[in-house]
Amino acid sequence: MKVQTVYAYVSRGVLTPVRRDPELGSLFALEDVRAVGERGRSSRRGRAASDDVRTQITEVTAGGLSYRGYAVSQLVRTRSVEEVRRLLVGGRGDEPGRSTSRGLDPQREWPGADERAALAAVIDALPPGSSTLDRFKHAVLVAGATDVGRQDRSAAAFARAGERAVRFMTLALSPGGVPAERSKGNDGSLAAALADAVGGCPVEVVEAVLVLLADHDLAVSTTAVRVAVSSGADPYGALLAGLAAADSPHHMAAPSRALDWLEAALRDPRAAIDTALAGGKPVGFGHVVYTEQDPRAQVLLELLEPFADAEALVALRLVERELVDRRGWVLTVDTSLALLMQTFGLPRDAGTALFACARTAGWTAHAIEELAEPGMRFRLKGVYTAPR
Repeated sequence: MKVQTVYAYVSRGVLTPVRRDPELGSLFALEDVRAVGERGRSSRRGRAASDDVRTQITEVTAGGLSYRGYAVSQLVRTRSVEEVRRLLVGGRGDEPGRSTSRGLDPQREWPGADERAALAAVIDALPPGSSTLDRFKHAVLVAGATDVGRQDRSAAAFARAGERAVRFMTLALSPGGVPAERSKGNDGSLAAALADAVGGCPVEVVEAVLVLLADHDLAVSTTAVRVAVSSGADPYGALLAGLAAADSPHHMAAPSRALDWLEAALRDPRAAIDTALAGGKPVGFGHVVYTEQDPRAQVLLELLEPFADAEALVALRLVERELVDRRGWVLTVDTSLALLMQTFGLPRDAGTALFACARTAGWTAHAIEELAEPGMRFRLKGVYTAPR
């Protein structure tokens, strides 16, 4: 059984690791691994289960993350989000920094006046209090409806649709409608536009978040995208499937929940530790795959050090140390996003917005990879258990 398969079972809650020192990795009971392996082989019927999906895009290990063989901890410090998107979507041939003609021009090809007007009309018609992800879903609908090449299921068309969709999503964030012009200092890059939209966050920090969250292997939303593509969906339909699956308190809404916990924890870290030890894992701690550390969280915390309150960082590190030592609950990127929002005074849903815009890159990459697979390959077999 491959290591990747073991961690796929961990992510589904089928296997539970016996945690050891981070330098030694994780151990599993041999009889548990054998039982799961035998059950997996006997239950397959020639269709894909989550651990059967072969991918060349992203590797997630107990304490690391890489895109097509490049460590994300290095990419975030050396490459733009546009370069990382090209790496994910284009494969190893489009290495970071290498120019490519695929996709949109980051400086010029934002939606035109007619498309902006259509988007503004739809966003303004949403009920008051509509969530960020609801706005994003409608933005992707408009992006698809105004794309004459919507039914093109070539790899190049998927790549272009992914970039087009995230631009519509970014424009949909603007309160009171869609702006016609970029603000001063916005160079047309996605990071700059999102920094404008969420307000108060340095462009370099936004860019880092977009790189860190660009993909995460077969997360539930990414699986939904691949299933949609396998069924024959167009690029925008596939992205909508991803947004629908991501619209959950356990997925892209988690940073907002983590913010509530963080504010109380920074005021009284010892009380937060006591509550967690007595009552259970708090939001933003513990991960189904990362048993040593969440590398995305650690990189983002390091980037926030020059901006965050020193006492807040000390308090958070105290809680982190105690919970990982006593329970093995690693600090996740949801908590780091919560600290970002708290540090810069961003809106409560800013973390969700950045998360979703970042993940369009990974969704697009997986959609393109799925195009090469047999159609309709995801067909689970139901086991009927009701009376006959």
